[in-house]
Amino acid sequence: MLRVEVHAVSKTATPTVTLRCSGKLVLGWETETLRYMAKSRAETCLILDLSGVQTADAAGLGLLVELYCWAQHSNKVLALTNVSAGVRKLVWLTSLQSVFALADSQQAELADAADEAESCFGRREMTA
Repeated sequence: MLRVEVHAVSKTATPTVTLRCSGKLVLGWETETLRYMAKSRAETCLILDLSGVQTADAAGLGLLVELYCWAQHSNKVLALTNVSAGVRKLVWLTSLQSVFALADSQQAELADAADEAESCFGRREMTA
């Protein structure tokens, strides 16, 4: 199950909303819930706080890419913040770290995740 808390700040020069997500970002009601909540917002800056997301699957990652494309076409800004370790690894393994606007501290965390992923997957061999 995915829980999404809405924190809107509309009395600034750039109306901003933060959607604080917790739970699982997986195929089903979870991705549909986040899709609806994100696309229904009128603010020009949308921040997805993923600190509470325990796991994500391909559909969840695909939704993040879909929301990024939607934001670009709608002249909005989409940013991911507080990306959890599991989602960070997925972002790194799919080379999407250059697509999403992540904070500088998260870039360092992504580099750490990359080193960890390389150590896990770098020594695997295949034989036929």
